[in-house]
Amino acid sequence: MNNNSTNVNNLVVGLDIGTTKIATVVGYRNENGQIEVIGHGLGDSTGVEFGEIKNLNHTVEGILHSKDIASQRTNFEIEEAYVGIAGHHIKTSKYNRYIHRDGNRNPISQEEIDNAKKDVFEVEVAPGEKIIDVIPQRYIIDDERETPEPVGELGNKIIATYQLITGKDKEIQKIFDCCHNANLEINDVILEPIASGLACLSEEEKKQGCVLVDIGGGTTDMIIYIDGSPVYTKVISLGGNIITKDIAQVCKISEDVAEQLKIKHGTCIVDKSNANNFITISSRYGQEPIQISENYLAQIINCRVQEEILNSIKKEIENSGYKDRLYAGLILTGGGANLRHIKELCQYTLQLNTRIGVPDNGFSRTLSSDLKQPMFSTALGLLKYGIEAEEYNMSRPLDEEESEGNGMLGGIFGGKKENKKTEKKPENQHRVPDGGGREKWGFFSKVYDWLKTSLEKFS
Repeated sequence: MNNNSTNVNNLVVGLDIGTTKIATVVGYRNENGQIEVIGHGLGDSTGVEFGEIKNLNHTVEGILHSKDIASQRTNFEIEEAYVGIAGHHIKTSKYNRYIHRDGNRNPISQEEIDNAKKDVFEVEVAPGEKIIDVIPQRYIIDDERETPEPVGELGNKIIATYQLITGKDKEIQKIFDCCHNANLEINDVILEPIASGLACLSEEEKKQGCVLVDIGGGTTDMIIYIDGSPVYTKVISLGGNIITKDIAQVCKISEDVAEQLKIKHGTCIVDKSNANNFITISSRYGQEPIQISENYLAQIINCRVQEEILNSIKKEIENSGYKDRLYAGLILTGGGANLRHIKELCQYTLQLNTRIGVPDNGFSRTLSSDLKQPMFSTALGLLKYGIEAEEYNMSRPLDEEESEGNGMLGGIFGGKKENKKTEKKPENQHRVPDGGGREKWGFFSKVYDWLKTSLEKFS
């Protein structure tokens, strides 16, 4: 499909700079409210480790390759994108803000809640770190009533609890430098588990309470939803690559061969393996072939997956305080979700109903089977985020600052970024409300309230 079938002003780009791949996806919202992906490109990711950029030149090469393939397939010149961020430098912490007010007669207003959250973006964090996002978790009124939505309540004191998501300045800057060197402007930077959740989770699962776990090549990202809202996130610095490295080290083979061994013959549950099946691995340099039993391979994989990755997830779920509220269970996505029997191992280890999450929430039925895979959840979620964000921005009147040329995109930009898209008038644009007066800082303060209602409509 090319640009002749849709307005180029309606096209949005998502860029996932992963540890094992760099993916660029291009799409738009069709007249039926579904997201059409008209093309994508993949590039090698040889400059990223554990979700963090280590070699800028290699990463730029991967972005360029991915971007160029997507451009050729869509006949569309890609100049900007919505980009994901992950890595073990991402940290989360709780922060309480106390609001004292004369509330015997005056109900709590949306403006008070918005201003409180906006102030949280200004709190001091550790040197060299930056606040990426602020997620409201709960509000306690007059030390006795807890509510997720305080607007309209009466009270003299509010304790607002937030989750602060921070990252290292230097790691964030690397993303900008790589994209700049690849002639790509960043529209916004989004935490990757949030993007994956957009692509994989249903609104009903979010309302019931669920945990999304995205096992990528370098990191395992998780996000918990309660009553339809995200309440807890964590990035664990373990991913599928560490399993491959274990196999390569133990069996004394290359990582490429170890990866193929893991995919073709590996399983996460030792009892599911065939102890009588021996796999022959050709050796290089004229050495004798190596044989490894399927059972031994399963032991290597299980040791890392169950004892480290899943137990780390279990610990974080317990630390979150929401363990007993995950009625919709666990949704497993990312490349690691393709490991054989990992669903069963998750259910056994975490004692949660588990399903494999594919990026199909809100996407057209024409979505390629190549993309409808767990490993593309983040990339497609970034595309979906970008489409929702641009629809949102175009639907609301510009404020005084924006009328001078600055649009409020939030996220890593701290709320301000030059808006080059205000002249877009896509044919199939869906008009949306302005969020009831909420300030436009970060993902959840700007887009989430609208996403919460509109994604259900379009899914």
